[in-house]
Amino acid sequence: MIRINSTYLELVDRWYANKGYSVVYGTIGASPMVYGIVAGIQVTIEKINHLEIALFGIAASTICFAILATFIWFIHLEAFRKTHYPIRLNRKNRVVYAFKPNGSIIRASWDDLFIHKASSKSPLSEKDYDIRAHVLDADGETVRETFTLAMPHSGAEERLLDLWEYIRRYMEDENGVEKNYELTQFCWPVNERREGLKYGIIGGFSPAAVAPYLVQLPFCPYFALITWGRLIAMYTSRVPHWPEDVEAECKVVDNDPYWRDWHDNGELSFKREVVPIIGFVVGSVILTTAIIWTLASIVDAM
Repeated sequence: MIRINSTYLELVDRWYANKGYSVVYGTIGASPMVYGIVAGIQVTIEKINHLEIALFGIAASTICFAILATFIWFIHLEAFRKTHYPIRLNRKNRVVYAFKPNGSIIRASWDDLFIHKASSKSPLSEKDYDIRAHVLDADGETVRETFTLAMPHSGAEERLLDLWEYIRRYMEDENGVEKNYELTQFCWPVNERREGLKYGIIGGFSPAAVAPYLVQLPFCPYFALITWGRLIAMYTSRVPHWPEDVEAECKVVDNDPYWRDWHDNGELSFKREVVPIIGFVVGSVILTTAIIWTLASIVDAM
């Protein structure tokens, strides 16, 4: 959730909650490939007079470079893009606007969307569920565009209908604005800005938030690493801005009684705010110590 008012409801995209994973896994995969390229070039130069060994060095460097390019693409899924891809549902003109990863914007009539439950599966994760929307052609059958309208946190199937009812009620019920306004307790601080360090930590540690404190502790280094990836993704990317024509169509009246965004968030609980920050600091110290020890061991071995 980003903001709500009498005119529109704005949500984050399906990738927002998990931002940081691609940067981390891509960097981990790319690092040894850089070493492989350098080592292959070094072997080629040193053994230039030994044709077979030199060719082996060239082949090794080429293979490592191709794999490196794949991991760089993986990093680029999150870094040097947009901080998020917002989705805006205009209740008054009944139009849905959605940013696409390529920077273009989908505009579609709410009443003409074909909306359904969809699922996807990444190699290293459980199956995710989301609310998918098809933009159909005039024949009512050909799909021109597809986008995720909304996704519950962690893609949990059991929370899908609750999320759908939240959206449907806003767009279709006479008192949908009032009910959703009362229900909305937290908005992510990303309207016209980055989420910032504190909320980046909260977002990075959010998968662990449901676990007891002692269970979270052993996983601090892992989630600290993911959080660093999230921060890199956020601070290398540009904040999206809706074009002037969209803003004109979504103009909000002055003193709208149902306006809510991150400025209206209440105080976060100790578990929601302080525990992730402690975990991030502890995990970062452990990570830094481990990296320094590993580099020192490599230098000693050489």
